[in-house]
Amino acid sequence: MRLILVSNRLPVQWDGTPSVGGLATGLSSFLSHWKSLGNEVVWVGWPGKSIQEKEQPTYATQMKEEYGTIPVFLKQKLADSFYNGFCNKTIWPLFHYFTAHCEYSDITFNSYEEANNEFAKTVSEIYEPGDWVWVHDYHLFLLPGMLRNLFPNIILSFFLHIPFPTFEIFRLLPERFRTKILTGVLGADLIGFHTQSYTQYFLRSLLRCLGIENERGIIYYKNHLTKTGAYPMGINVENFIQYSNSKDCDAIANEINKNHKNLKQILSVDRLDYSKGVLQRLNAFELFLKENPQWIKKCKFVLVLVPSRTDVSSYQSMKKAIDEKVGAINGSFGTLDWTPILYQYKGFPFEELVPLYKNTHVMLVTPFRDGMNLVAKEFLVSQKSGMLVLSEMAGASAELPEAILVNPNDLSGMANAIREAIEMDKKEIHFRNQIMINRLSENSVKEWAGKIYRDTEEHSQKNLSFQTKSIPPSSTLLLPKNNDPIFIIFDYDGTLVPFESLPHLAVPNKELILSLQTLTMIPTVSLAIISGRDRKFLETQFQNLPIHLVAEHGAWHRAPYGAKWNSLFTSNLDWKGQIKNHLDEFTKRVPGSFTEEKEFSIVWHFRNADPDIGLNAAREMLDELSQISSNTGFFVQRGNKIIEVREYGTGKGKAAKQILPNTELNVFVFGDDTTDEDMFRELPDDAISVKVGKSETSAKYRFNHPTEVQTWIQNLIFHISGNSNEKT
Repeated sequence: MRLILVSNRLPVQWDGTPSVGGLATGLSSFLSHWKSLGNEVVWVGWPGKSIQEKEQPTYATQMKEEYGTIPVFLKQKLADSFYNGFCNKTIWPLFHYFTAHCEYSDITFNSYEEANNEFAKTVSEIYEPGDWVWVHDYHLFLLPGMLRNLFPNIILSFFLHIPFPTFEIFRLLPERFRTKILTGVLGADLIGFHTQSYTQYFLRSLLRCLGIENERGIIYYKNHLTKTGAYPMGINVENFIQYSNSKDCDAIANEINKNHKNLKQILSVDRLDYSKGVLQRLNAFELFLKENPQWIKKCKFVLVLVPSRTDVSSYQSMKKAIDEKVGAINGSFGTLDWTPILYQYKGFPFEELVPLYKNTHVMLVTPFRDGMNLVAKEFLVSQKSGMLVLSEMAGASAELPEAILVNPNDLSGMANAIREAIEMDKKEIHFRNQIMINRLSENSVKEWAGKIYRDTEEHSQKNLSFQTKSIPPSSTLLLPKNNDPIFIIFDYDGTLVPFESLPHLAVPNKELILSLQTLTMIPTVSLAIISGRDRKFLETQFQNLPIHLVAEHGAWHRAPYGAKWNSLFTSNLDWKGQIKNHLDEFTKRVPGSFTEEKEFSIVWHFRNADPDIGLNAAREMLDELSQISSNTGFFVQRGNKIIEVREYGTGKGKAAKQILPNTELNVFVFGDDTTDEDMFRELPDDAISVKVGKSETSAKYRFNHPTEVQTWIQNLIFHISGNSNEKT
């Protein structure tokens, strides 16, 4: 199988030199394993520089043959506006909660959209059915949707490596930006986040911004199901441990220790970025020295700062502030034979970084906000006696609770954490670290990527199954198989008519009534409407049509040309008073909701409520009612924006079987709700069942909207009329 891996940057720079750190380093062990299984990898990304158009064919051939990469060619002006503009001046600060740094520009967003489109074109030129396409990170939010439009059955994953913010932060994006971002990423079969919190923030943003609900993390959008989930990224644990235990690593570590005169080493390794909280970390170290003078001349703070975005003025200002702070601390506390801070403004290769980890007594990883932070994990598996001080705002904190967790905004708390870590008993350090190391060993980067692949493939198969049920209303599969009489059963709301904000507004249009009337005039056709609506409503809407009407989910039945309604079962309804009071309490709490009382059921509607509040209240109500419903004579069921409590013994499936003639028939049944699943299951195996809408179903086929039901009726009338004309 071929993996097409898509990220903003290629794993090699434009001149072919390897990229240091980042995604390429993180995925290297998985990609090696993937290739060892006989699979292929192609990496698509921007080379980091504008290549002249006449040189592009030669350059693309060289990059593919030598490095297995496919460059996406962006003009320099577009690349700057896309990457330095929308990516780094809008998404990056917003998703890390630095809202004051955000710029909201239509120009840079248009560039973002155009760049994503260029990525889509490049992928489409090499894509073949059966490829697994894995899109990475916030630069390419729009790409999954673009690829899904081009290749409906593509196997596609998306992984976000930075935090996803809460809805209150996310909605600061202008609506036109956030809608395209959310709908774009929904083109993936699977959307992965580092933590469960980020997953929930994304799902809530979908609900609040677009009104799109989810069922246990599964989202339906444009006839496609998308799975969301937390997949905390791992590291190549074996590689770090193996090198850490090597003689080469020991030699470098011993040399570092000798140079540091056996001082207790406090280490910080970070890329230059305002989200990392480096200046705050320096302030905390300064406070630690002030409050704990006994540690002066007994410790050393090694600050490794990897250059980043050196051409951006705000990053230059940040670098200057850090330089000045390091100078101030060294000036205030340093002596002729001791310098508190060793400052290194450069990146370290793996072979030098691991000995640095191994020599460390206290590791400070205290970002203001971080998607995961792999440095914390790398440190833990590279040493045996160092203590990790970790920001509770980093995604890694969810996996590493045994570390000393701190709030990066709390200087005093961080200073105390440094003292606690540096003075902690070795046995306690070993005990805590071993728990975390064992956990990390079980979730290496190879396991992480493998799980994403397996879940993506499984979910893409579910999507294929889901989509095979989708069928156009004109399909011949939906026509009678023989000349036996035809019996058609329709649900009402969401099937014959679309949902409305208030139930009484959902009435059949003239075209529908005329179509049903035409069907009733055909001698071989019988119709039934089985609905949760009450008798009065159904009678009012269909009083002139000779059809079976079944109200309140099978509680009442009126036969064609019948003058009265007959109850299909008996009941004492002892439960109704108590339950109505219960539902009325929820109505008071949730603005926009209301309770509808019928003879054998009570319905709580929350279609007009705030989507978040209504959904949470519905879940709470379901939980409460399910605890008191056993042996009480009523049944609780979730419907489309409703909770329905109805009498035991009612049910559309039972009603359908009772009204169905005991003769050879062509049976058709249409429904949209969970209450209609009874009919799909209980009617004869040869019945043609059609689900209208998105959710899981036992129906044989699926329509997307009630308008398709009306189209099918017209198609059936045309088919029957055509057959009649042929016979005459």
